[in-house]
Amino acid sequence: MTTLILLRHGRTDYNADGRLQGSLDVPLGDEGRSQARAAARHLHASYGAPDALLSSPLLRAFDTARELGVVSGVEPLADERLTQRSYGAWEGRTWDEVRERWPEQYAVRMRGEDPDIEGWGRSGDVGARVADCLQEACRGRSLVTVVSHGSALMLGALTLLGLPPLSTSLGKLPHGHWNVMTRSSTGAWSMERYAIDPSGARLPRGRESQDVD
Repeated sequence: MTTLILLRHGRTDYNADGRLQGSLDVPLGDEGRSQARAAARHLHASYGAPDALLSSPLLRAFDTARELGVVSGVEPLADERLTQRSYGAWEGRTWDEVRERWPEQYAVRMRGEDPDIEGWGRSGDVGARVADCLQEACRGRSLVTVVSHGSALMLGALTLLGLPPLSTSLGKLPHGHWNVMTRSSTGAWSMERYAIDPSGARLPRGRESQDVD
């Protein structure tokens, strides 16, 4: 059996301002750094050192992974397939700005669908590339930790579970929280734990919020 830990990066100043980041390379804020350190301590105490530690190359994720690397002694490896989806023309804008300028496409997104805007990363494409990375990383390993972004992790997990990319069954993974998945000897994936934080608390599955990752 393989255990796969999917950790969302800590918060950034853009997150605090409610700005969509997508492919923008925004560093962790002070709160996010604290979240990353707390998650690293808890994960190492609970699971020990992973066989592999992978991360999105974007700073907010890779710096979160570095915190786990410090306590576990495992060097994080960046993989482009774990990069957050692009938000196209919406990157750097707040949801209020998006709603004012693109009201119809804003409504599409609030329904959980892909808006028709230039540069938007389609859910199916993002889920496929992330799942491909996760499958590859877990091959022949017992414990793998991956640090990435809200949409990327959710879509990758949906793909592994065989669920449609526009499913809302997994809701939103908060910053500094993680999901735990397992792969059986038959290759079947299961979601074992959902939205865990360093205190060990658990959020109800299906929690909804706007994505500004």
